[in-house]
Parts: sequence; C-alpha cells; structure tokens
Amino acid sequence: MAGLFDTLGIATRGLQVVQRGMATTGHNIANVDTPGYSKQRAVLATGLPQPDATGTVGSGVEQVTVQRIIDRFIGFRLVSETSRKAELETQSTIYREVETIVNDQLAPGLTDELTNFFGAIDELASAQETGQSVARGTLLSSAESLVDTVRRYDARLRTLQRDADRGITGMLPDINSLTREIAELNGQIAEAETISPANDLRDRRDQLILALSEKIEIVSVDDVDGMASIRIAGGLSLVDKRVAAELTAVVDAGNPHPFDPTFSQVYYEGAGSFFDATSLIKGGELGGLIDARDNIVAGTIRELDAFAFTLASEFNAVHRTGYGLVDTAAHDFFLDLSTATTIDDTARNFALSADIDPDQGGTLDHIAAADALNLAGTAGAIGNTSAALALGDLRTTRVQTYLPGDVPGTPTGDIVSISGRLINIVGDLGQKARSTSRALEQQEAVLSAVQDRRDSVSGVSIDEEVADLVKLQANFQANARVVRTVSTLLQDLFDAI
Repeated sequence: MAGLFDTLGIATRGLQVVQRGMATTGHNIANVDTPGYSKQRAVLATGLPQPDATGTVGSGVEQVTVQRIIDRFIGFRLVSETSRKAELETQSTIYREVETIVNDQLAPGLTDELTNFFGAIDELASAQETGQSVARGTLLSSAESLVDTVRRYDARLRTLQRDADRGITGMLPDINSLTREIAELNGQIAEAETISPANDLRDRRDQLILALSEKIEIVSVDDVDGMASIRIAGGLSLVDKRVAAELTAVVDAGNPHPFDPTFSQVYYEGAGSFFDATSLIKGGELGGLIDARDNIVAGTIRELDAFAFTLASEFNAVHRTGYGLVDTAAHDFFLDLSTATTIDDTARNFALSADIDPDQGGTLDHIAAADALNLAGTAGAIGNTSAALALGDLRTTRVQTYLPGDVPGTPTGDIVSISGRLINIVGDLGQKARSTSRALEQQEAVLSAVQDRRDSVSGVSIDEEVADLVKLQANFQANARVVRTVSTLLQDLFDAI
C-alpha cells in the first residue's frame, strides 16, 4: 500500500531529475558558440510501477540517459559535401593561377607573340632592300621573344606544379595527426560509454572527422561499440577502432611519378602494407592538389608541348624548302626535336636552330626567304622573298596538329591552323576554369544548405533553452511543493503520535 514515504520518494526523484535536466540545459547554453557542439536532451522514462491491492501505483520518473540530438544522414552529407567543396576550391585556385600565366586577356602573352612573329615574316616577305638585313633582324627578335615566352610559360607552369607537389607533401602530416587523434578518441569513447554516453567526446570526434573530410574524401561508419571506422576510396582503412594508418610522401626511384620522377607519390602504411595509394585518393584538398599537379597543370604543360612541336615541325618543313643567302643547304629555323621518342617536354627545350641563332654561331643569312636559285648559282636572287610568303601562310594554313603524348611524325590532333590551335588551348582552359568556378558556387550553396539543416537539428537555440528552463523551474517548484506537503503531513502524524 502506497504511503507518504513512497510519495516523498517520488517527489525527491522528481527533484533530482529536474536538477539533472537544468544541468543539461545549462550545458547547452554554455556551448551555444562551441563549433560542432550538438545540443543534448535528457531522456526520461516512467519508473517501474508497484502493484497494490487497490491497483498499480506509479513510482515516479527516471532519467534514462542524456541524448545528443543529431541526424546521421545530415552528418554523412556534411562530410561528403565538405570534401567536395574543398576539392573544388583547390581546383578553382589552380585554374586561376594557370589562367594568370597563359590567358592573353590578362596581359600580352603567347598569342600576341605568335602574331608578332608572323607579322615579322610578312615584313620579310615584302622587304625590298638587298639582303633584307633589317627585316631578318626583326624576324630574329620576334622569334627569340616567341621562344622565350613559350619557355617562360613552361617554367611558370612547372613552378606551379612543383608548389602543388609541396602542398601534397605538407598536408600528409596534418592528415596523419587527425587520424591518430580520431583513433585515440575511439578508445576514450568506448571506455567512457561503459558508464554513460560520451556525448561531448563524440562531438569532438565528429569535428575531427569533418576537418579530415576537408583534406581527403572519406566515408565514416560507427560500429556497435561506438567506434568510428574511416575509409577512403576503394575501402582503404585510415582508422580502424583504435588503430590509425598513415599516408607518407615517397619519391620512389623504382616507381617514379610518370610526369616528373622527383615528384612525391602518396604511400599507404597500415595493416602490414606499404604501397602507392595516390590513385585511390579523391576529393578534399589533397585530392584537389593531386588532380591539379597530375592533370590540370600537367595537361596544360603537355598542351603547350604539343603546340610548340606542331609550330616547330610545320615551320621547319616549309623552311627547308626555301633558300638562304649563302648556300643551298636546307636549314631548320627552330631546333629539330623530331628524334625524341615523344613530343613531351618540347616547350622546355623549344629554341632556335643553331644555323639561325647568332648566339650559337649561326647567321641570319640562313633564313630561307627565297624560293629559287639565281643564275649565278648563289642561294636566292637578291631581293627574292617568295618563300617567306609560304612561311607566313602557316599562320592560317590548316595542318594536322599534335596532341600530348604523340610520337614525332605521327600527329593525331585536329586539322586546324597553328594560331587556331593556340586559341583552342587558351579557350578550353578558360572554359574549364569557368566551369569549375560555377561548380564551386553551386557547391557552396549546397554545403550552406546542409549546414543550416544541421544547425536547425543539432544547434543550440537560446530561446528554446530558456523555454525549457521555465518548464523545469515550474516542475521543480511543483515537486518541491509535494515534498513540503508530505513533510507537513508526516509532521502532523508524528505530533499526533
């Protein structure tokens, strides 16, 4: 039979539950500006009822646990969308840097130099002076400027590529530090939750996982013990319970980088394995840097190689059919690179031929501006510049162009003029840069929407917490009133006895 002492116990437990609820609410308010904090709520349940001859009598309220208010689906989305945004930010930055180097709209560049070069050829073709010394000198100057611009572009692009490689190397210690801390938190959470929920530790771990997702694309799954398992593409484990794998930058002579053997590859070290995992790394800032180094910048360099090789090979082919002023030999205008196994690295080695360049012992008299021998047998009649017209026509003549990786002598590109090929390269780069920029803007909007959704579910609202405090206060007062009433009745009872 329920009595006054039972009622007193119910009210006392009610007061205790309210006190814990106020502590939870105060904890929420204190952490309103803490990054990654998820609001918490006390989970209450009715106490076990007690059978009685007159019916079952309740035993009050119990606090079962303190629960984090989260939406796991939103958490997964936040991780994946954060990784995608970081990747696009890195790619967009690299595209802007590449555009700064090669975009002629930002400053006079390669297109202008090519125009000036063919303009100098036109001047030579129309020169009337004997020997065309002035026009030949102008052509040499414009050719040297064209060569210097191609090589400068190549050098600046390779510097940008090298910076991306350094960025990859420098980021790996940060990733390893995050994975180690997550593994440590896994252990702490598993130990703490043998007693009670480790809500604050879980929030801290979620923040680290989110920070890791900015570096690299990951998938995180919690097991039954509350430990997070983190994997990258292909199921490769970065964190497994309390064990963290490591990513290491390795310059491996036995497995060199295909573009530059001095570049680092990202090796995976874990579970007794050590191997090149560069191709498995996607997304995040690290994935963006790898893509920038190995595709965006490398692709631009190879496109520049293909353009330079097309220009040199086509120009030399026509130049060899003409005649200079001092002999009947066929001379190259640009350095002949046709003996190389591929056209790669042409821009780096692009140069005037030794026959033409005075700095290499050549002479401007070898410039083949004439198309026939004169009667005396010397190379080219005085004033004959007909062959220069054919050289100038290369600006608009459609030719079979080279593509990155082609073998000398077997071009596989489109049939287009040399100037048109250069315009296409710059235009394609600009289009990719704009497309990446638009994708970044869209991704920022998507991520912002996911973050807002996360805040609406897990974020602390001061108004909501204050309203809860008012309810808890009323609850506390009501339970205290029960305690006072029971105490008065008990005192009356004792006085009567």
